[in-house]
Amino acid sequence: MSAPSIDARVLEALQQASSLELYQLSTVIERLLADPRRILAVRKDLHLGQTVRFMDWRDGSLREGKVVAMRDTQVTLHELRERREWKLPYAAIEPPQPNPAVHPQAAEPEPPQAPQPTRDD
Repeated sequence: MSAPSIDARVLEALQQASSLELYQLSTVIERLLADPRRILAVRKDLHLGQTVRFMDWRDGSLREGKVVAMRDTQVTLHELRERREWKLPYAAIEPPQPNPAVHPQAAEPEPPQAPQPTRDD
């Protein structure tokens, strides 16, 4: 697997690490990726039918797919090019840009209206 976006020094250090060190690192990474805050950071801007980019674990390339299902820890995508389905952790999804139309900024509250005169006035 090529990793063009990973620093060459990091890759070299990983290649020099022992198997135990790599295992320890993988367990730490698994725990970090399973953190619900990380899942929500990606999931909050996703919706069914949305086209997103995701990482193909086989070769490290980014592919495009449509969101067809969203579960607690996994998303199901229909890949556009090869027309196959992928069940992936949310960490494999390139975080989509937040849509300002979906999350409008809070409007300033309107000033209170002047009281209307009544018969008693």
